[in-house]
Amino acid sequence: MKKIILLFAFACFLTSCNVTESIVFDNNMSGQYITAFDMAPMMEYANKNRPASKGGPKKEKIDTTIVFDDLYKTHKDSIAALSDEQRAEFKKLKGMVLKMQMDEEKSIFKFEMSKKFKAFDELKTIYDQTDEAMDYVKNMSNKDGQAPQEQVDGLTSTEKVTFSFENNTFSRFQLSTLKDEDDEMDEEDMEAEDDPFKKQMEMQFEEVFSNSFYTLTYRFPKKVKSVSSKDAVISEDGKTVTYKVSWNAINGDASIMNLDVVLED
Repeated sequence: MKKIILLFAFACFLTSCNVTESIVFDNNMSGQYITAFDMAPMMEYANKNRPASKGGPKKEKIDTTIVFDDLYKTHKDSIAALSDEQRAEFKKLKGMVLKMQMDEEKSIFKFEMSKKFKAFDELKTIYDQTDEAMDYVKNMSNKDGQAPQEQVDGLTSTEKVTFSFENNTFSRFQLSTLKDEDDEMDEEDMEAEDDPFKKQMEMQFEEVFSNSFYTLTYRFPKKVKSVSSKDAVISEDGKTVTYKVSWNAINGDASIMNLDVVLED
């Protein structure tokens, strides 16, 4: 199990997979948030490029669900012994559910994080909570020091996204990561450029990147009046917006993921 989680931690956050961010809103703008990762392309690539002389380990099947509220109850005494700061971080995981499914023979490798929210304002911290859930898995995968910490931290970094709902308009805002070509690289940037691990991984997964996408799917209680992106698709019933973007485009400028959806009155 530890081996599989380690594989997840390294593969998932390289964006060498298809990601779907879904939100289903109820009438009062409560609902459920889901982020799903389909890492089958990464698995297929790894199997295709495995040396013929290596048969590899026995193929495994995994179907696991982690309900953090249950963990909170089971380990409440241990959590109570933590520092105030550590308890506050763990509390962010309340309500989160992690699901992982893997079947190497069928090339299935999926991971999902979800949380139900009672009010729209809870979405304002959803990325902090998903980050914390990702850190939980990262720590599980690396607790025996299988990978250098700075490499794991680099692979598990995520973009910050904010949501708002005002004047009947739902907005998703993601800060652009595109750098000015005239900007001088600082010491940290130069070190990243010279990082052989990063270069190797980028080369190995370049083929997978070209076929990977990030898809936004938002279901509203009212019909959609307009969407800011011309590439977004509105469903026949007018209540669901789907926006699919390639990772190559996102890597060029993450602000392409910004979206404004105006609902009918």
